[in-house]
Amino acid sequence: MSTPPCITITEVTKVFKTSLLKSKKAVDNLNLEIPAGEVVGLLGPNGSGKSTTLKMILGFLKPTSGEILICGQPAEQRLARSFIGYLPENPRFQKFLTGNEILRYYGKLLGLSGTALSKRTESLLDLVNLKHAGDERVQGYSKGMTQRLAIAQSLLNTPPLLIFDEPMSGLDPIGRIEMRTLINTIHTENPKSTLFFSSHVLEDVENLCKSVALLQKGKLKTYASIESLISNEQQSYDIILKNLTPDAESQIFKQCPSKILAAGKSFSIKGPEKLTWVLSQLMGSNAKIVSITGQRRQLEEALFRANDGLSTGEVRA
Repeated sequence: MSTPPCITITEVTKVFKTSLLKSKKAVDNLNLEIPAGEVVGLLGPNGSGKSTTLKMILGFLKPTSGEILICGQPAEQRLARSFIGYLPENPRFQKFLTGNEILRYYGKLLGLSGTALSKRTESLLDLVNLKHAGDERVQGYSKGMTQRLAIAQSLLNTPPLLIFDEPMSGLDPIGRIEMRTLINTIHTENPKSTLFFSSHVLEDVENLCKSVALLQKGKLKTYASIESLISNEQQSYDIILKNLTPDAESQIFKQCPSKILAAGKSFSIKGPEKLTWVLSQLMGSNAKIVSITGQRRQLEEALFRANDGLSTGEVRA
């Protein structure tokens, strides 16, 4: 028997009243299934409906029409919310409390107590690398430390679904790397849990996710595995040559983008078949091959080709 989806969104629309006679459709007939045990990224430019979708999943907003199920339960029900661990984009805690006290406080709200609560708090502080700061007041925490404490709080009752809203928002490069490592560790240690997170940064999604959903103007434009998106992209190669004659260049590398480098002249070649042909032609010349490297096929390019109307400036790489 197959495992049911962790999130099931069926024909969901959300309309907001903007004035007495006007309204805005933030989410438009959205259908989406998030499998259990996967890391899935939610992408989209500002105003695409990402935040509205997350709020409806969390039960903060009620859809105008349609249905959302969390592990088979309607999202607006209390039981469904107990399945979710949530990281908001900008988490806030009582500044006069320590990290340890905050986790114990939320743990008690979730029904934990005694030795079980103490052990859970200690293990989570260790997991998010805050054991050394557990007895410090959170008013002295950095942005990254606050984010990690909020992740620890979201994990207290070991929920089957984790929803992270822009987990890398506002972090410096080192903080982003630490956050990526932490998310990978969480999923490795809890392979049955589902992580659904929103982001503007394609690099983070590409490094962390198995699949990606792209929203634009409230509609689902793409939902596919990252592997399938990237594998459909034609592989490109850069070949650097020395001693290539003008005649050979015009015959072999016609219409190939080129640039002059210190190591020689570089040409960009599309596809393995073209590369094989180029190499066979070079065998009869005096040109010296300095290097051949494959260009990494990026999610940004794949999404752009999969969505004709998407501007490259709308989602950051």
